This record gives sequence, structure tokens and C-alpha cells, in this order.
Amino acid sequence: MVSKLCMNCFSSYRPAEDGSICPVCVWDNAKPQAQGALKYGTELASRYVVGRAKTVNGEGITYCALEIASQRLVLIREFFPKAICRREDFGEITPDHDHHRTFQQYMEEFLELSKSVSRLRELTVVESVLDIFGENGTQYAVYENTDSVSLRRYVSDSGGRLSWNETSRLFTPVITALGLINSLGVAHLAISPETLRVTREGNMVISGFNINAVHRAGGILDVELYPGCAAVEQYSAKAVCGEVSDVYAMGACMLFALTGRLPTESTQRLRDQRLLISKEILKSVPPFAITAIANSLQIKQTARTGSFESLRMELTAAPAVVDEVEETDAIRRLPPISRGLPNRHRVPPIFWLIGSCLITLGILVVVASRWLGDQGMSFSDLGQLFENSSALETPIEVPDLVNQNYEQWERRFTSGEYDLKLKVVSQAFSSSVAEGFVIDQTPLSGETVQPGSTISVTVSKGEATRQLPEFENASFAELQETLTKAGFIPVKEEQFSDEVELGYVIGYKDYEVGETLEYGKDITVLVSAGPEEP
Repeated sequence: MVSKLCMNCFSSYRPAEDGSICPVCVWDNAKPQAQGALKYGTELASRYVVGRAKTVNGEGITYCALEIASQRLVLIREFFPKAICRREDFGEITPDHDHHRTFQQYMEEFLELSKSVSRLRELTVVESVLDIFGENGTQYAVYENTDSVSLRRYVSDSGGRLSWNETSRLFTPVITALGLINSLGVAHLAISPETLRVTREGNMVISGFNINAVHRAGGILDVELYPGCAAVEQYSAKAVCGEVSDVYAMGACMLFALTGRLPTESTQRLRDQRLLISKEILKSVPPFAITAIANSLQIKQTARTGSFESLRMELTAAPAVVDEVEETDAIRRLPPISRGLPNRHRVPPIFWLIGSCLITLGILVVVASRWLGDQGMSFSDLGQLFENSSALETPIEVPDLVNQNYEQWERRFTSGEYDLKLKVVSQAFSSSVAEGFVIDQTPLSGETVQPGSTISVTVSKGEATRQLPEFENASFAELQETLTKAGFIPVKEEQFSDEVELGYVIGYKDYEVGETLEYGKDITVLVSAGPEEP
């Protein structure tokens, strides 16, 4: 009886008896391959047999595969950025005419990234690269197929959140490894509850390495940003991204592990940085850990924890201990009070110290008096000079900010164009003032203030309600950007589908297109995970 290989687990099954269903993994081999992917059973490098496509994003496709010689299951990552290239009928990938140079540049980045990850094979917390080869006009990286579940699934199966001890046990090795990875010049930029996976042994593994262009807005490739994990700088084509961006994502994942919820999208947190953590959880997590996570989730890079080494130190040492060490070091740097002080008359050392200070002060007064005399001035003249110094500064006329874009004015203030400070004291919904624009200000336009003064403003949050946009033929990355701009918080939920292409939107989970909802509401988007997994 003729047998075939299952394209999911590569076990043998007999179509005459089992139909198309694999008796081992229950995968239906009659389900079609993802659109644009290599055909089932394609051989690569004469070493691997390609199975079903597991994931698709702006960089390429990841396949289940079988290494022929060892008969072990692996994952093969194919560089295939659909935005700038196409696949010919015989499997060859050809860059579009206008993007040939860009394709070559990104393929080189893919190759260098694969090589860098392969050098980390000794790190058990990193998904290992086993092989790299070129074929079909592109590059392939072969990853170890680790039996694991996503952190999201692990937290869900653990009752919706993890204890601090469990969180610390899982994350500490990963934080150390990411510090090493970034020191090699490799930024992940996609750390999330999906790319952090937990093995059967209960250890966490980092997966999902892609070229950085896939995880930064403003580029030509289809962008994939994980809501709540992507740092605000990843939404800008000009901002610098790197280790500090990965630190933000790690803080978000730790918060998710402890609370079951990710922080609000970073672009939304520009106006309200609060992290909503219940009192119950706050009581169960050490204060220093809460502080460390909060520091890693600062919106501005300059205020955020800048490295994984710093994050690790903050998570493993309570502030009280650190303060004690710093205080001890400071005391050690001071000379002993009694050193070099006479004690023949048994006068307490502190009086000798105070006396020495008074004598020094007296000498300084005499020297200052002589200097002022040489200048034809007295101490009273000097005091008058200081009192009048502020009056010499030219007052500044307050500009009109009402109905103006707040971010544009913030850049003008921080650039030094105005010697003034800008502060958002409140935000309010408005049907007449566009989102992100100023509703009112204090002091008012035209008033004069001293340099360095603060202008307080109220910024519009736009309409209090918004309509859900259309999603027809949209990828999750495209709809995610549209929803974020509309004031919603997109949440991705994958669902198996035979009709909708992998990575594309099936629909909204609880709402309909055009439905009017509150600003800032979480919107669960159902995204195709391709044909059903066993």
C-alpha cells in the first residue's frame, strides 16, 4: 500500500486508509499551501523537503521541513519580501525591476543576521540556526525546530498571569542573552509574547529574528509591529532603534507575564504613560521589580533603561541595597573627622571642623572685599546687581498655540527657537479641534513672560468615538497602522482559515466595520494563521 509523508510532521500515512488526515498529528494534507509559497515536497539544497508554510511576514516565509539525512524536523526561513519581488512558476524569486538594488541590500542583511544568530548556537535560550544556503535566487536559513508554545499561550494556560518568582526564572536568562546579542550588533526589534516561547522543560527561548526593516515603519517592506511591545521610535523612519528598543519590548513582555495584559500602544502612551497594574498584583511583586519594569517602559529613550545589563541589575538588586552601597562608598571617600585635628585639650572634633570652616570663610570675605574695592564696588552694590540681573532679560511674547499641532510646537520649543518650556497639563476630547492639536493655553497668546517660563496646554484627543475602518484584502500590518491612526488599540488574534491568506485579516472579533466605538478601545483583529494546525 502506497504511503505519503505528512507535510506538517513528516510522519508516514496511508491515503487509502487515512484519507488526507495524518494519524500522528491530525494535519489535513488536502489543505492548500499558502499563496506564493513553495510547493509541498519541494527539495532544497538536496538536503531538505519543504512542508507547509507556518508563518509569513514582510521578510519572507517560514516552512516546516525535514532534513533528509538525519530525518529530523527543522524550520526553514526563506527570504521572500513580496513587496519588492515575485516568484516565478518554477520557484525562482526575481526582484522587481525598480527594486533590484534594494532586494540585494536586504538579502545581504538577511544573510548577515542568519550568520550572527548561528554564532549564538551555544546559547540555549536562542533559537539555533543550523544551516544557511542560497538557492532559487534567494537565501535560506535553517532553524532548529524546538517543541514549544508561545509565552502568550503559556501565560493563558497558567491561569492568565505568572508569579514574580516564575517570571524572574523565565526572563533572567533571556535578558542576559539579549545583552550579549545586542553587543554583537544584532537588535531583535520584535520581542513579544509570540516570539518568546516556552519549551516543554519550562525554559524560555527567543525566536522570530528578522531584518530590522520589517519592524520599523516608513520603509518599503510590509511592516510588522507588535502592539504594546514596539517602542515609539519604531514608528518613525528617522529615529534610532536598537538595544534600547528591545529593552522596551522586554519590559512590556514582563508586564504581560505578571498581569496578563500588555501596556497600551507606545504611540498612545505619548500622552498618558501610566501603567495600569492592579493593587493585588502590586502587592505580590517586589517594589524594585515594578520600578525596573516601569523604567524599561519609559517612552522617551533618554529616560528609558538603556541596556539589558542595566535592566538585569535593576531586577536583581532592591533599590534600598543599592542606596546603602552608594552611601557606604560616599562615607568611605570622606576623611575621618578626627584625622589631623588636635585633641590635646579634649575639644570635640566637630568643633575643630566648624572652626576651620569659619576661619576659611573669613579669609574669603577679606579677599572678596579687597577685590570689590579694586573694582570700586561694595557688597551692597553686588547684591543690587544680582537683584536686578533678572530684569535685564528681555521678556518673550507668548506665541499662539491654539488650534496648532502640539508635536510641531514641541519640536520648536526643544530646538531652542523659543526660550520657553511646553507642558501638557490635560487632554480632552473635542469635536472641533483635531486630535493632537492644542485646545487652549496658559498664559494666553500675546502675553509677555520671562525666558524659561512654562506654557501649559490642553491637547485634543479628537472625537470621543470613532468608526471601525474597512479591512478588505488588508494584511494585519496594514490594518494595524490604520486602527492606530484612528485611535484604537489593535490586538492580534490568529485563527486558522482555509479561505484567507496567511497573515491577512479575517475580520474583527466582536465588532463590525463602520461600528462606532470609544477612542482608545482594544480591537481584537482575527488574522489568518493559514490552514488549521493539528
